[in-house]
Amino acid sequence: MTKNVIFDLDGTILDTLPDLATAANYALEKLGFPVQSEAQVRDAIGHGIRNLLKDLMKCDDIETLEKCRGIFKNFYDEHKADSTKPYDGIPQMLVDLKKCGYRLYVISNKYDGAARELVSRYFGEIFDGVYGSRDDIAPKPSDEIFRLLCAERALRSGDTVYVGDSEVDCAFAQNCGLKFIGVTWGFRSRDILLESGAEILVDSSAELYDKILDIDRAAR
Repeated sequence: MTKNVIFDLDGTILDTLPDLATAANYALEKLGFPVQSEAQVRDAIGHGIRNLLKDLMKCDDIETLEKCRGIFKNFYDEHKADSTKPYDGIPQMLVDLKKCGYRLYVISNKYDGAARELVSRYFGEIFDGVYGSRDDIAPKPSDEIFRLLCAERALRSGDTVYVGDSEVDCAFAQNCGLKFIGVTWGFRSRDILLESGAEILVDSSAELYDKILDIDRAAR
């Protein structure tokens, strides 16, 4: 039986793109780098803040990258909820899954403090655990953060589904031995998800809910 559902955050349950783009461009401008379009920021999201800024800056200098990251975080911490919102139907879907007895978690490459604060702001206490990016743990698609979750919460890959919106999420699920459901409303296209090996794609929160239950029934 499927007992646990783990969700990615950005592009999966929350539309964070406008606030991420605003913070990224604020940091880039402060250091004299060109402003990027929202589409360029969207395409760079998924590998954590350092890699996001590195891709946008096209800069390998560690000192400059860390300075930009600091500016980004200071700004984003104050403005991370200016325009961010849950995707349509997600809050109710989470409530419905909880009523069915599922344990719900978030694993994200967003830095841990921001991930926890956003989840709490928009979803209250419905999640059983939130695991964001930390300097001492390799980010997705490494399975390291999933192994930490398993150790702390007694999870097993065989009774857990991972839901995400990107090629990083698909690779993460594969590395963890998890059944993967890709959502098409996020930061990557259907074609990218299919090319990454996603076998199950959903186009709405209602379809996602039904698919999770279908996986559960098939396992019984």
